[in-house]
Amino acid sequence: MNKQTVIQWLKYAAIAAISLFFLLLILGGLVFGYYASKAPTLSEKDLIATTSSKIYDNQNNLIADLGAEKRINVKTNEIPTDLVNAIVAIEDHRFFNHRGVDFIRIGGAFFSNLRGGRQGGSTLTQQLIKLSYFSTSSSDATLSRKIQEAWLAAQLERKATKQQILTYYVNKVYMSNSNYGMQTAARSYYGKDLKDLSLHQTALLAGMPQAPNQYDPLHPSRGCDQPP
Repeated sequence: MNKQTVIQWLKYAAIAAISLFFLLLILGGLVFGYYASKAPTLSEKDLIATTSSKIYDNQNNLIADLGAEKRINVKTNEIPTDLVNAIVAIEDHRFFNHRGVDFIRIGGAFFSNLRGGRQGGSTLTQQLIKLSYFSTSSSDATLSRKIQEAWLAAQLERKATKQQILTYYVNKVYMSNSNYGMQTAARSYYGKDLKDLSLHQTALLAGMPQAPNQYDPLHPSRGCDQPP
């Protein structure tokens, strides 16, 4: 086989490889578009956590909580900077730089999982979308759901500020013992508002959404700060 023939075959191989790449790209785009079109409609009412129904006596003492979820919401300006920094450091350290989907994180998770690790590729925005619209069970993490999460996360990033997204997240997450939202957890476990927590308590609450029952401050075996 002479040199000219080799060059000719290399050209054919390169054309075939480029054609295959673009074909896969088109097919991927069609699959993404199909599943994205089936995604739920993004709505603020789904992102805003509901507040449970509370009954107080005439001395303003709580006597009953009728909601299935115990939840006390906070406003953006009531979330301390230390908590914001802790959440971002633990959950999504490029949160303020990406637009809902972090392709660097996805790539890192892919190679980590190939080596036998267990690293998620979801951003904090995607986690909020999952909490608001989808099941949190790992068995339900299908390709279609991941595409819809990414699509809705990108939409949310265009409509809301980073501060608003963080506020939705802080008010939405499960914090063990039927507590939803970090302000609820601060009151339940420490009898304080978020702004009054110690640095250690703040860090503990920031990490709880990853494993709520494992980091439950009330569990005697955890060795965590106990409420007063």
